[in-house]
Amino acid sequence: MTAIPLILDVDTGIDDALALMYACASPEVDLIAATTLMGNVGVDQTTENTLAVLELCGRTDVEVARGASQPLVRDHQAFPVVHGERGLGRAELPPASRPISNRDATRLLVESAHERPGEILLVATGPLTNIALALAQEP
Repeated sequence: MTAIPLILDVDTGIDDALALMYACASPEVDLIAATTLMGNVGVDQTTENTLAVLELCGRTDVEVARGASQPLVRDHQAFPVVHGERGLGRAELPPASRPISNRDATRLLVESAHERPGEILLVATGPLTNIALALAQEP
């Protein structure tokens, strides 16, 4: 069986942390990248959460690209009551030891689609802002 190349577009809180862990553990998935954006907490925190969860899973090979910090048509309104101030409830993960990608989320999505046309499965578990920006750049 060939693993499905996957990019997860996440606003990593508790639910997206689980999605990342499932993707890392699945033999059916080749997690090639994660793109981040604002959600219940800001994009800087969701990006840190994504890096920390992937590091916890031993997947420092997965590229993580920071994406949208604001929705397209309104201001971002964090809602930490759902997932806590840092987005992961009461979980305390060590800070990630690696940097984010040199590419932003939009560039990663567009370039990945060009590099592997029709091959990559993109799963968005948060706001669709990164995808909207990628489609606006490269319909």
